[in-house]
Amino acid sequence: MAVDPGDPDRAFVIPLVSEMDRVTVEGRVRVYETCDRGASWRALTAGLPQKDAYLTILRQSFCADGNDPLGLFFGATSGDIFASVDGGESWLAAARHLPPVLSVRMGRA
Repeated sequence: MAVDPGDPDRAFVIPLVSEMDRVTVEGRVRVYETCDRGASWRALTAGLPQKDAYLTILRQSFCADGNDPLGLFFGATSGDIFASVDGGESWLAAARHLPPVLSVRMGRA
């Protein structure tokens, strides 16, 4: 989970199959956003792989930078890092073919 440090009602999660099977559900990479402390969720998928993408994403590999607009970043053990600089509205592959990504941290610009 990544929380928007500027808005305590806003958070982001990446759903995985289970605690023991930490791969993306149905081979689709999705980030979900809540702006009301979890009462409702919206899928953010623009630019993320939506077919045959069974990525393993560890807890420490998802973060928000606190900038405005909010930057979001996550990495997978496949060596991929994804980034959004518009609060999750669109995503891009920031890096590919790295060693397994175990954690990601970003600071304010």
